[in-house]
Amino acid sequence: MTPILSLLSLYYMCDQAAAMRGLTREEVTECMANYERLKLEFIDETPAPLGSSERAAQIRLGYRGFKSWEEANADLVNDLRSQARAELQGS
Repeated sequence: MTPILSLLSLYYMCDQAAAMRGLTREEVTECMANYERLKLEFIDETPAPLGSSERAAQIRLGYRGFKSWEEANADLVNDLRSQARAELQGS
């Protein structure tokens, strides 16, 4: 699995778990860290230091890039969500 696909799979697993049953404190921490890494995948520059205004701007830019990617890849997004939901229901 490619690194971006791993980030996406975990993101949708977190999303579906939160919708279905809520998340534990540990899961919240892991999911939030993954979501930040995912958004940074959608910027073209080296991430700025944590806590800086530049990093906040990069996160916003990455968020917009991620949402655009989701719109352009709606079928894959639906597949990833369905896979996550099925895995959660099976556990």
